[in-house]
Amino acid sequence: MYGFEGWLVKLDGTEFPIKWMKADTYTITPDQTTDIDDYTDGNGVFHRNILPAKATKIEFDVPPMRLAEVSQVQAILNGINKDSFTLSYFNPNTLSYQSGTAYMPDVDWEPYMVYKDTNDILFKARRIAFIEYGEER
Repeated sequence: MYGFEGWLVKLDGTEFPIKWMKADTYTITPDQTTDIDDYTDGNGVFHRNILPAKATKIEFDVPPMRLAEVSQVQAILNGINKDSFTLSYFNPNTLSYQSGTAYMPDVDWEPYMVYKDTNDILFKARRIAFIEYGEER
């Protein structure tokens, strides 16, 4: 009905599985306004210099994971150039999919428990973010 195809995010065409997005942590801030050289004048009046470029930010946590799951997530994340890749996503403002060029901040993996007897690690939930470079829309 709205063009939704059952996925939220793709990185260079590869879907990031919803099963690895911790429930209630997915947030999207679509079409953020960008500014340059905003200032407050001598009378205390704030002046915005709004640019035509818009950017979207997507954030979510991956749930606690063991090594095998982290390996699968890393296979997707390591398959992109984290400094510049095509981010495709469902935009709730337009109820449609759109794409843009984005980057991904580093992810810090924090062990919660080490299982020496099985050579496994349980990692804590981690935040992953994708931030679009501003593009005119």
